[in-house]
Amino acid sequence: MVLDLLRRHPVAATVLLAGAAVGAARLVDSRIDPVEWQPQDPSELSGPLAPNGELAGAATVVTCEGPEDVAFDDDGRLYTGTEGNHVVRTVEPVAADTTNADLERMATLDGRPLGMTFDGEDLLVCATDAGLQSVSPDGAVTTLSDRADGRPIAFADDLHVADDGTVYFTDATTHEIFQDELFELRDTGRLLAYDPDTGETDVVLGDLGFANGVCPHADGESLLVTETSRYRVTRYWIDGDREGDSERFAMNLPGYPDNVEAAEDGTHWLAVPTPRDETLDGLHARPWLKRQLGKLPTAAMQQIEGDPYGLVLRLDADGEIVESLHDPDGVVYGVTSATPHDGALYLGSLFGERVTRYDLS
Repeated sequence: MVLDLLRRHPVAATVLLAGAAVGAARLVDSRIDPVEWQPQDPSELSGPLAPNGELAGAATVVTCEGPEDVAFDDDGRLYTGTEGNHVVRTVEPVAADTTNADLERMATLDGRPLGMTFDGEDLLVCATDAGLQSVSPDGAVTTLSDRADGRPIAFADDLHVADDGTVYFTDATTHEIFQDELFELRDTGRLLAYDPDTGETDVVLGDLGFANGVCPHADGESLLVTETSRYRVTRYWIDGDREGDSERFAMNLPGYPDNVEAAEDGTHWLAVPTPRDETLDGLHARPWLKRQLGKLPTAAMQQIEGDPYGLVLRLDADGEIVESLHDPDGVVYGVTSATPHDGALYLGSLFGERVTRYDLS
């Protein structure tokens, strides 16, 4: 196994072996206390999952560091977040043929901006280490929520504004870096609900495996929440006869699911930053070995990344994969969001340096 890991994933193997060495020396405590898990073998890449080159020609709309998600204002300008905690936007509205658009800084948040959406004229943003923040049209930043149920919101990730004004957003993990949660598998993620009238934030669903993307289901009564570390999507009812219930919506996905977005036809676009890896899947059966990784500095753990591969899935109303968009060569890679807008998907990437556009027509 180790030889295979060295051959196919030298970065991950180097970190793994270094962690084992540190653990053997017993010089430091581990940050993580992993549990054992036996994930199912991933589905074959055939049928709707068959590889193709659909994403390879996606046009570059803007270039910046780590644009995890995008949003559009009423004028058609594109907004995204960058390293350095900045929110930037295009100077001009984005058209179907816009490429390499100029950007201007709109605001600087108290944390790294991730998921974002507009609520009227205000841009709501999930920011790591800062919680749920609001950016006014003039760039003023207000923190709406940074604690829930007595616990700090450490990793606000994505959000959805319901028709009644409630802001549903995810708190992915208690850990500082996502790699710790992916290896530990303690399911510390939460789905939160912020009430703008009272300013209160409630935990509506807990025990989620790196709670990431959130979007409405076509039924208008439930939400979909991605669980990155568990390769699945969970459905949670916020209204109707099943209010408060939850169930698995999509299981055993072929990669690590990130943001999910509703399409006009009742399907959902699911961004997948990287496919699953057989060797790393196998580590979940060896929690003692994973524990050694938690003895490394966070900077070393952050070097563990997946293969450069572009992948977006389309799920139907029952959670079945009905279409997939690929770039096996990784020209478009690390896709963390796929936002429908004016007949195209705008693809963000926390790990890349550009927002790209895939024409749906």
